[in-house]
Amino acid sequence: MTRNSQRFALLALALTLSLSAFAKPKSESIMLYQDATVNGTNLPAGEYVVKYDTEGTNAQVKFMKGNKQVASATGQVKTLPKKVANNQVVMNTEGNARSIAEIDFGGKDTAISFESAGTSAGK
Repeated sequence: MTRNSQRFALLALALTLSLSAFAKPKSESIMLYQDATVNGTNLPAGEYVVKYDTEGTNAQVKFMKGNKQVASATGQVKTLPKKVANNQVVMNTEGNARSIAEIDFGGKDTAISFESAGTSAGK
């Protein structure tokens, strides 16, 4: 009987892990009030849907305009000191260009931060 219960437990664990592999990405709407860049791609001002998958502290983020993906980037998941009321985009304004430095998600204490182009170039 013990062998059967071990097999059942192993089967239950395998089913749980396989279902989590098919988890849908999360999505949030954001508004850019000015043109900005992310991962070298220019995003004109406007409304976007951000779809993101997280694995540990890493996040794969897709910026969607309608049904079309217009940009993608890899970011770092971070925990904010407190929940923010609304989705907000934090901009990096170094130099003449604006780039997305962070997206804070409304009603959550979670954010995704992005490395700026200057930092990734070894500044």
